[in-house]
Amino acid sequence: MSQLFYSQVNTAVQRELIARGTVRTKDNSTAAFDFMLGKIANVEIQAFDNNPTAESKPLAGFGTLGGSTVLNDSYRPTGPLGYLNDTVRPSHRIPPFITNVSVSVNDQSKMYINKATISIKILDATTDLDQMEEIYCAPGRYIRMRIAHPDSAILSGLTLADSQNTQLPTTDKLKQLFPGVDLSNLRKMNEYYFSGRISTFNYSYSEDGSIDLTIEAIGTTNTYLDVQTTIASINEKTPTGTTPTSQTDNLYSLLLNSVKTIEQDLNAQGKTEFEYLLSDTTDQSVIVGIPYKVENANTPATVRMVSLGYFINFLNTNFMDKVGAKIICTDSVCNSNTFYPKLVSASPTQILLWPGTNNSLTNTYYFDASADPSTNNSIAQQNSVTPVNTPMKFFPNVKAVTSGFLAQDGKAYPARIYINIELIRGIVDKIKNDPTIKELLKQLGAEIQTNTGNAIKMVLVQDPLVESALLYTDSAYIDTNLSVEEFSVPAFPSFSGRSVIRNFTLSANVPNSVKNMIFGVVSGASGTQKQVAYNGYIYASAEVKKQLEEEWKKSYETNNKGLAIAKNNKALKPIDDEATKLLQLALEKYVTYFTDDIKKSMNSTKVIFPMDLEFTIDGLNGFKFGDVLQFDGLPKRYLDAYVFTVIGISHEVSTSGEWTTTLKCNPRVRIKS
Repeated sequence: MSQLFYSQVNTAVQRELIARGTVRTKDNSTAAFDFMLGKIANVEIQAFDNNPTAESKPLAGFGTLGGSTVLNDSYRPTGPLGYLNDTVRPSHRIPPFITNVSVSVNDQSKMYINKATISIKILDATTDLDQMEEIYCAPGRYIRMRIAHPDSAILSGLTLADSQNTQLPTTDKLKQLFPGVDLSNLRKMNEYYFSGRISTFNYSYSEDGSIDLTIEAIGTTNTYLDVQTTIASINEKTPTGTTPTSQTDNLYSLLLNSVKTIEQDLNAQGKTEFEYLLSDTTDQSVIVGIPYKVENANTPATVRMVSLGYFINFLNTNFMDKVGAKIICTDSVCNSNTFYPKLVSASPTQILLWPGTNNSLTNTYYFDASADPSTNNSIAQQNSVTPVNTPMKFFPNVKAVTSGFLAQDGKAYPARIYINIELIRGIVDKIKNDPTIKELLKQLGAEIQTNTGNAIKMVLVQDPLVESALLYTDSAYIDTNLSVEEFSVPAFPSFSGRSVIRNFTLSANVPNSVKNMIFGVVSGASGTQKQVAYNGYIYASAEVKKQLEEEWKKSYETNNKGLAIAKNNKALKPIDDEATKLLQLALEKYVTYFTDDIKKSMNSTKVIFPMDLEFTIDGLNGFKFGDVLQFDGLPKRYLDAYVFTVIGISHEVSTSGEWTTTLKCNPRVRIKS
C-alpha cells in the first residue's frame, strides 16, 4: 500500500467495537439483545441525470428504489394501490426491489477503484422493465446509495469524531475546500453512503418470468478523472451517456498562454528572468529563465516552468470545474519527507526542487560525499573523481520569491515542485490515445518519482471521508512527528474477553524476489519500493542484528559516495542523458540508504511486510484506509514487529438485510528498542 494513509482509528469506532465485543460475550441487557436481533439493514438507491448535490431530486418513478418506498403503495398487498388490487399491475406482483449490494473502497494510490455492485429483482417485467431499463441500464447515470442500520445498532450512542492523528485534511479543512458538501450524514456509524456512475449492467430472465438485473457503478471520483485534456469551447452540460463535442483548445496551448501573459507583464518591467508568485498563494508560481551556464558553451534557451500547485489550479479552472470536481494540491494539505538532506532532481531542467529564499541545496550539484567540505577533495581523489571547481546551481540568475521546496518552517512542499511546461507538452502528446486528467497526472507523477529516486510519489486519490475530495499528494510522505496509537481490535475472546470478528484470515505472500534475501532490500536493486519488511533483521538475535547493521552502514557509505559522484558528473554535463540516468540510479540507492542506521530507515519509511490480513465484522461506517490496527492473540513477535494498516474496505448487504463490513490489511514495520 502507499505511505499516504497512516492514521489512528476514530475514537467513536474504537468505543463502538469494544461495546460490540462485550455484547457478544458478556452483556445480556435489552440493548444488547436489540443489537443482536434487530440490526436489519435497509438500502436505498437514487438515480440522477446530473452529478447530485444535497438539494438534487432523484428521477421520478423508480428513480428511488428501496428505503422507505418498500413500505408504501404497490409493495403492500392491500389498499387502493396494493399489488393485489392495483389494476396497473395485472400480474399482481410487487415492483422492483434490491436483493444484494456489495461496495468496495480502496487505497487509490495503488490504482484500485471504488465500485459497487447492486442486484435488483424485477418480478413484473411487462409493467416495470421499460422504466427500469431507461433509468438503470444507462452507463453514465449518476446514482447515490445509502446503507443504514437502525439506531439500536450503535451501542455506544456516538457519532464519528473529527479526524485525529492523520496526515489527511481535517474535517474543518475539508469544509473550507468543499463548502457544498454535507458532512453531517458522514458522521453516522450506522449509515454508509456511496456515489458513483453506472458503468455496466446485465439481466437475465427466470422461469417464472421475473428478471434479475445487476448494475455496476464506479465511484464518482474515478469518473471525474476521465475528463479529457482537451476542452469544449463552450461550457455545455453533458447528458447521461454522451460525450462533449466541439473539443478545440488543448491543454498545452492554454498553459503556455497563461505563462506568457505573466512573462509579458514582467518583461515590460525589465525582468527577463524571474520567479513570480500569484497573489494570496504560497504554492502557485512561475519561473522563467536560463537554466544554467557552462564556460565555453552555448547559452541554453529560456525555460518556462510552473509550480505543481499552479498547474493543478490551472487544471481545476479549465477542466475539473466543468464537471463540478476539484483537485487539491496545496501547501496546507500536501507535504513531502524531509529526511533526505542530499535530495536533488536528476533532471532539474524538467523537474526542479527549487531552493527559494531558504537557500537549501536542492538545485546545487557538486561532489558532496562528506558533511565536512574540507575532506571532499581527498575522498574524490580516492575515488578517481575530479570535483568541479564551483558547484553548479540551476537558474542562477533567478531571484527567489518563494521559500522553495524545503521551506524555512522545516517542511517540504510538493506543490512547490517546478515542472517544465515542455515536459507537460510531451506528456500530453504521449497520452493522446488516453487523453484523460487521470493519465496526465499519472505520467507526471512518474516523472517526479523517477527524477527524485522514488523519494516523492505523487498520486491522485480520493479522501476517505469526502468522496468528492480529490487529493494529488505525495504518497511516500510519513509524518514522523505524528503520534498514531494502534487500536487493538477485539478479535479473540480467549485473550481479551471480547470479540467482534465474524471471520479472520492471515496469510503470508512472500514475493519470489525476496524469498532468498538476507534482509529486505532486493539484491542489486534500490529505492523504497524495493524495500520490504521480510528480512532477517526483525527477528534476528542481538549478534546477527549487529552484523546486519554493519552491512547496512557499509552500503550507506558506498551509495553516499555514488550519489556524490553522480551529482558531480551532472554539474560537468548538465543536459547529458547518460549523466541524468546515472543520477537517477544514484538517487534511488540514496533514498534506500539515506541513513547509516537501519532502524532509523525502517522507522522513517515504515516498510511493508508481504502478508495479508482480512477480517469481517457486523456492518459499520467509520473505518478508513490507513487506520492502524493490532490484534491481541497474534504471536508476540508479530505484535512487537508490526502494526496493521487498512488498505481496503468492503460493505455487503445480503438478501436478508444482513450488513457486514470486511477490512483488508497489510502489516508495516514497527521496530521496538
